[in-house]
Amino acid sequence: MDTRGSFPHQSGEQEGLASLCEIGDPIMKTNKKFSATSYTSSTRFQRFVISFTGSVENFFYRWGYGVASHPYQTLTACLLFTLICSMGLMNFTYEDRPDKLLISQTSQLAYHTDWLRNNFPSPVRFSVVIFGADNVLTPQVFSKIMDVQERIENITVKGRKWNEICFKLPVTKGITVNSRKRRNLESSFEDDFFNSDINSNDDESINNTRNDAKQNDPYYDSMLSIDDDIYCEFVESLDSACWQISPLELWEFNRTIIDNLTQDEIIRKINHEKISPIFGRPVNFTTELGGKITKNDKGEVIGATSIMVLWSISVNKTALKTGQAVRDDGTGELADEISLAWEKEWLAAMEQYDATINKSALSFNYVSGRSFGDVYKQTMYNDMKIVILGYAVMFVYVGLMLGRFNMIEQRPYLSLAGISCAALAGLVTCGICSTFGLAFGNVNKVLPFLLLGVGVDDMFVIMQCWKNLYPNVLAKKYKESIPQRIGISLRTAGASITVTSLTDMAAFAVGATTVLPGLKSFCIYSAVGIIAVFFFQVTFFIACLAIDQKRLENRRNAFIFWKQYTEADYVPNKWSQSSYIQIFFEKILTKVILSTPGKVCVLLITLMFLGINTNGNLRLRQEFDPMWFLAQESHIVKYINAKKVYYPYTGFNGFIVADQVNWTASFPGFENFVRKMKDADAIFLFDPWYDDFKKYSNRNFKTDIPNKQITPEKFQRYLGKFLFSRVGSKYRQYFRAEKELTCGQRASPIEISMMPFKFKYFRGRDEHIPGMNSLKTLVKNADMKFNNGSGGRLFPWSSVFVSWETDEIITDELYRNVTLSLICVLITIFFLLFNFRVCLFCGICVIFTVIDVGGVMYYWGLSIDTITTVANVVAIGLCVDYAAHIGLAFLMSTGSKDERATKALTDIGPAVLNGGFSTFLGIILLANSETHALQSFFKVLTAVVFFGLWHGLIFLPVLLSLVGPDPYPVTILVSKGTHGPVPPADHEAPVNMKNENIEWLPLSQTTNTCDDINATKGNGKV
Repeated sequence: MDTRGSFPHQSGEQEGLASLCEIGDPIMKTNKKFSATSYTSSTRFQRFVISFTGSVENFFYRWGYGVASHPYQTLTACLLFTLICSMGLMNFTYEDRPDKLLISQTSQLAYHTDWLRNNFPSPVRFSVVIFGADNVLTPQVFSKIMDVQERIENITVKGRKWNEICFKLPVTKGITVNSRKRRNLESSFEDDFFNSDINSNDDESINNTRNDAKQNDPYYDSMLSIDDDIYCEFVESLDSACWQISPLELWEFNRTIIDNLTQDEIIRKINHEKISPIFGRPVNFTTELGGKITKNDKGEVIGATSIMVLWSISVNKTALKTGQAVRDDGTGELADEISLAWEKEWLAAMEQYDATINKSALSFNYVSGRSFGDVYKQTMYNDMKIVILGYAVMFVYVGLMLGRFNMIEQRPYLSLAGISCAALAGLVTCGICSTFGLAFGNVNKVLPFLLLGVGVDDMFVIMQCWKNLYPNVLAKKYKESIPQRIGISLRTAGASITVTSLTDMAAFAVGATTVLPGLKSFCIYSAVGIIAVFFFQVTFFIACLAIDQKRLENRRNAFIFWKQYTEADYVPNKWSQSSYIQIFFEKILTKVILSTPGKVCVLLITLMFLGINTNGNLRLRQEFDPMWFLAQESHIVKYINAKKVYYPYTGFNGFIVADQVNWTASFPGFENFVRKMKDADAIFLFDPWYDDFKKYSNRNFKTDIPNKQITPEKFQRYLGKFLFSRVGSKYRQYFRAEKELTCGQRASPIEISMMPFKFKYFRGRDEHIPGMNSLKTLVKNADMKFNNGSGGRLFPWSSVFVSWETDEIITDELYRNVTLSLICVLITIFFLLFNFRVCLFCGICVIFTVIDVGGVMYYWGLSIDTITTVANVVAIGLCVDYAAHIGLAFLMSTGSKDERATKALTDIGPAVLNGGFSTFLGIILLANSETHALQSFFKVLTAVVFFGLWHGLIFLPVLLSLVGPDPYPVTILVSKGTHGPVPPADHEAPVNMKNENIEWLPLSQTTNTCDDINATKGNGKV
């Protein structure tokens, strides 16, 4: 069957212009008479449709003719346009901070995160190792821990070692004042601890404190009897040591002692040593034990399967204050260059050590502050290699499908040009969006796959229309020039790719209304990118087609284009002249699915898919984890998994942040809040400075906090002393005052204070969302008083809140975006096709595809998260393409419903199949990605391609053959004296079109009978 002439005004050799009155049916082998007047009694709406579609087709003819007439100028203009748009990349911003991508920027969490980042950046960064063994309380394991300690102490960065960049605390072990010196100091004791007045009651309190002191009381401060100047001089002269949480601290990191430890000595020290021999502060290293913990009859811990060791490094405060800090990739936390460099060396040392240990005897999992950013960047680099390989696979497929299997009609350079359109569109998209300050988020890395899929689909549609109209340019000489033929082809293809491009753009544009910044960025980039792809396909690709077609008709080699053949030298092999995909559609697929049994089977299978996958949708769970963006074999993911195994009862860390609190007035309410926090089901540990300060103040100054209020002045004095004491110095990092805290001076008014807490371990969103919200409610209901006019607040904050708040809204956002995109797509299709029934059927195909994809997500082990949400938005854009092409081709075909469905499938079906399959080839390598995120994207898009093609190429033609609408009203050619000749696709039509300037017009504006049509020739109306 000759499939040329998809539409009544673009018919092939059997359907010429004069054949409008007598159309041969090549399928049924019958001839049917059509009255020309049957197409003329149009309604006003029909006349509008005729006028609109005619204008669109006429525009694309002129466009294609103009581009093909000046291909090199067009290519130059495209490259110049790309260069100009690419200048916007100077403003390119890559955004990887979770709080800038995953939560609404108007939410309290976004505001609090920004506020903390700007006002209270963390002065400390941590690195952690989890050692695992059958029993970690053995000399062998402790020797391994010491091996790691020595490796860390030997790390040198820019001439600085561990003890020079670590976060340090004063060494206060054994600090007491003997009675003789105390008496000598008492004679010079002034009434001003911090260079300000203190009343006699305070003095009496101190004396009473000294008299009641017990040396084993950790809250008794014997140093209070010393003059401030002497005390501070003494404090400043104290040695300081690196703050780390390690059981080796019990032996002061002495290698000789540790190598000679016995298991009994380890057990005794771990259980009974409660004061650090280095810092003199209370310690309890049993809290760092995890896994299976074994105790004896005395309640002593005698065995555990894991122990956690922590190292801390200091962030340069000067860099933080002067804006010279460096942002940590992936988390957004501020750091300095030296601390980041040290963490890099630390990770390298841990990786080397991990390679040397016996994994059967000891497990070793580690993480540092920069781990997330490093692993994420490495993962992106590896993913980019997959993207490039995907492009290569698609290039091979496109090259095979665009041309024919011989040395002349193969089109490798045209294939490369078509794929390059996606690359050029990517540059233009990033340039334009960057110009307007739109950040490029981590989700946007799937954009190349989208642009490539859409671009290749457009390319196949254009080439399919070309092949339908001009199937054999080597064997047959056509009268029309290459620009004329390209114009005629684009007249047909242009309308089709315009419909799909505008619907795709509309779907993504409405998706940009989401509150999730990452998804919004992706949708805007995608909407701009799709229009850019469309632009380059109808300019850059068309220009390259004109150049390549000239090469082909000059019989030049497809690869070595300077090699030319004569007709006698090279005759293309016969089997390369057939389109086997088109033969499959024409001879097999249409006959099977459009038969009565075939239609019944297609409808039943479609309903079966729908029923099974509806059940999957109802069971689909919602979950999100930022670790899914990372390689699952990376050290950070292994650490997180080990932490879940060994420490299942502890969850994520967080802080209660107090801003501009009037503490003296808030102590009673805060006392109640602390009690509720410690009793809360969601909280594993809460360590507020208030508890130790209350005991310290009540013990040393005879206050009665919280029962008796103290003055703000006294609070500032006592707090200043507390923060430089043995028990309170560890809290100093959690305060920010109006002036820097200094020993010997009263603490200035406190602006910000933070109190760390730790969640219990949650097993999913059904636990962590209620846990987070219960904490927020608890904090909100705290009875706190704030400084007048300060706008103070008390709020909880944790880095994991970003994921949890995303979990809370992502399901609603998914259904909202899919629904809005679907509505927008249907409206767009209607206004482009002007047929309600086809619009409805396309909508049904999209809805069924989305439902089926959701079901496959469940059966394939996926959940609703940011990646699958993005993939489902992409699904609407892709699957509507598959349906819209068939729907438009059906409307523009004549004959019975079965005949029109057959013709639509035969003419445009191969292009749709090639577009879908090439998209699948482009993503197939994602199946081997290291990240759960890209694996999810592969699974979802695989389902999209399969079900999109099923509904577009199988279900929709069957539906149209049963209840499809009438075709568009027929239009014909009329001389208008415009742009260059527009010959009909049928080159043997009985009308002499030579030297005529014509365009398509509604039949109702011309003669109404077949006799008139055949009689009127020359320069008049046809």
